[in-house]
Amino acid sequence: MKNELRNIAKEKRSALNIDEISAKVKAVLFSCREYQNAKNILCYYSFGNEICTTDYFDDISKTWYLPKVCGDDLLICKYDKNKLKANKYGILEPTCKEIDDFSIIDLIIIPALCVDRTGYRIGYGKGYYDRFLKKIKCNPVKIVLISEELIFSDVCHDDYDEKCDIIVTEKAKYYVN
Repeated sequence: MKNELRNIAKEKRSALNIDEISAKVKAVLFSCREYQNAKNILCYYSFGNEICTTDYFDDISKTWYLPKVCGDDLLICKYDKNKLKANKYGILEPTCKEIDDFSIIDLIIIPALCVDRTGYRIGYGKGYYDRFLKKIKCNPVKIVLISEELIFSDVCHDDYDEKCDIIVTEKAKYYVN
């Protein structure tokens, strides 16, 4: 079922004007109290037709962190635009040393192919973020950036799937239960 939803979401997303949607999502996100209050943000580096995050890192009022894939895990590194390299998936990730104190992270911006109103998301199927979120002891705000078109009534989820707290779209911010 998850693979079927992934394929549906990928097809829907490929038909969207992602540049236009990304600009609107950014405006909604940057107006959020949770974003404005955050000092240290872990954010994915957008790839392909994901909601574009690459210009978020220009906000110097924040300290930015990026994930780096290492085996089955995500390591977290401070963002440095001069220390990025494409990983095996072609996604830019940091080459600098990872941090080990996750308690400094106030907010995590998580990629998704689709999400439901209860905060469950479907990603790309490798489980990196779910494993990472289970492992950290702090409780940062977890936000998914997505087009309204990719909010489904229900996405199947398993015990190991982690929920997000907020869904930000081109139209609004939604809190989940």
